[in-house]
Amino acid sequence: MDTADVVDKIVLLEWDMFRAVNEGGPRALCQEDRLTFEGMRRAQFLCWSPDAAASYLEDLESAVSEGRNLVNEKYIHMMEYSAPDLYEALKRTIPLPGDSQIKLAKEISDKMLDETAALYEKYPFVSGCGRPLRSEEDASGITSVETYQLGELLSYSEKTLTLLKAHLMKLAEEGSSLAKNILEKSVGYYGYATLEDAEASARANSRCGPENGCDGCCTSCR
Repeated sequence: MDTADVVDKIVLLEWDMFRAVNEGGPRALCQEDRLTFEGMRRAQFLCWSPDAAASYLEDLESAVSEGRNLVNEKYIHMMEYSAPDLYEALKRTIPLPGDSQIKLAKEISDKMLDETAALYEKYPFVSGCGRPLRSEEDASGITSVETYQLGELLSYSEKTLTLLKAHLMKLAEEGSSLAKNILEKSVGYYGYATLEDAEASARANSRCGPENGCDGCCTSCR
């Protein structure tokens, strides 16, 4: 199975899991937006190594066979940082990661955050007007890149985390950045040929700026 087929299967399984989050309750608008969901998730997994993507597909298929929802588990992991009281109530409902998984997840997250911080500096409008970067910036209705990213990583198996870390470090050794590669594919979903094109458009259409009482990208502009 080639990488495109693997990613197709990943996105299909994740979409089903995403739609089942809060099943029986009111749906969020994003749970009805399949095209954007698929575009953003493809942008991520097409930038992974084939081995890491295949391993994550195995994670998803195993979860289905066990009646688990990895997307829901991701959100519960996020609550450890964004809603600790709720996390304490829900953590017993999911398999908790072991020490080695936690260590790998944090190592990957720290490296990705460094790469993302560089993107926030170079492309502040296309990247900085999204989520805040650090967990200490979490607030009601606002989840940081760090919290979201670590929550997702903690839902991966140790095998997937090991392969993803190896890919991340190989890219870094080659002078490349996984975070930048993903962002480039993400803006490509919206029709931009380059990050520079996307940044220029985001800057032109942003509400950030002194004329709106803002000196740059800020929480109020998200």
